[in-house]
Amino acid sequence: MSDRSLVGYELLVRGPHVAALRDPERLFAHAQELDILLETDYLVFVQALAHRPRRECSFINILGPTVERFAPRLYEELEDMDLARLVLEINEHIQPSGWDALYEIFRPLRDLGLRVALDDVGAGFSNLEAAALLRPDFLKIDREHVGQMAGNPDSFRRVEGICQAAQAIGAAVVAEGVETEDQAASLADLGVQLAQGYLYGKPRVWSYL
Repeated sequence: MSDRSLVGYELLVRGPHVAALRDPERLFAHAQELDILLETDYLVFVQALAHRPRRECSFINILGPTVERFAPRLYEELEDMDLARLVLEINEHIQPSGWDALYEIFRPLRDLGLRVALDDVGAGFSNLEAAALLRPDFLKIDREHVGQMAGNPDSFRRVEGICQAAQAIGAAVVAEGVETEDQAASLADLGVQLAQGYLYGKPRVWSYL
C-alpha cells in the first residue's frame, strides 16, 4: 500500500440499461424475488471472466452457494485459465451450506494457483469463523468500518481485530473504500497491506483495461 503499485482490478457489475435494474443491488434483489439469484450470479461471473484484464490480476465476486451449485461448470470455465491471475471474492450475505465444504471445492483450483478472498469482513456476524474454515488468501475489510475508523472506536477495534485474525491465518488484508490519506496512514499503521478506493482511482469501463 505504501508504494501504491497496482496489484489488480476488482470487476464491478452494472445491470441492463433499465433504470430500475441498473444498480447491482436492485438487479440481484429482483433476481432473488424471481428465484433465479444463483443463476444470475453465475451468469454475471462468467461475463466478468470474459471481460477480465489479461495482464493484471482480477478480483471477481461470486456467492458461496453459486460455487456449490455450479462447481462442475466452474471447473470447466477455469480449466485453461492462468489461475494465478484470478481471485474469487466470497461474502457471507448468503452463506454456503458449509464453509469447510466450500474450502474443499476450491482446493483443487487453489492447488493450480487460484486465490480466494473473504469480502466485506466486519459487515456480517460470523466472517471470522468463516475465515477460519475457508482459509482465504485475502480478508477485505468492509468499507463502512474503514470510513468510520477515525471517529468510531468500535470500528477501529473491529479493523484492528480483522488485521490480527488475518495474521493468524496467514491472509493479506485489503481495505475497501479508502478515500483519504489519513485513512490510508491509519490502515498502514495497523498492518494493512492492500487498499482500494477513490484515493487510488475511480471505477472505469472495462474496455479501458
